[in-house]
Amino acid sequence: MAELLMSSKIATPDSVAEMDRITGMTAWVTGDPVDGIFLTLPLSPLGEMAVRDGSYDPANPDPVHLCVDGKGCAGFYIGVYAGATRDARKRVMTAAAVMRVELFSAYPCFARGATDDGKRSMASLGFAPCEGGLPDLYVQEALVQARSEVA
Repeated sequence: MAELLMSSKIATPDSVAEMDRITGMTAWVTGDPVDGIFLTLPLSPLGEMAVRDGSYDPANPDPVHLCVDGKGCAGFYIGVYAGATRDARKRVMTAAAVMRVELFSAYPCFARGATDDGKRSMASLGFAPCEGGLPDLYVQEALVQARSEVA
């Protein structure tokens, strides 16, 4: 569904399943029947550096770039967020925004502007272009300091 909506390849189902196995939280869907999807990838410190320097492979990331389920992470990469209808897009965006603020606010969050709508959406959420990384890469730096940084 995500590939159809974006008119491009993103990752194989096996690759997504492997990412989800490693991270324990990669694939999320909305609707019944499913009409929205987002892929969220927690990054290890090496993964954050790889995203920033352009060596990260979103479709098939090196396992050392992913944060293993239950371990601390250094950032998040949003692989895709898409909905088949306006209501589905609204649900996906709401869920993504809640997760960003409630769960991921202490970490930088990266995403690529695959479509003009995606670029506008990211800009409206406070993401900015990130130079030096993957093509069309956007970043929203940490919204709050991590507890380990507060002293």
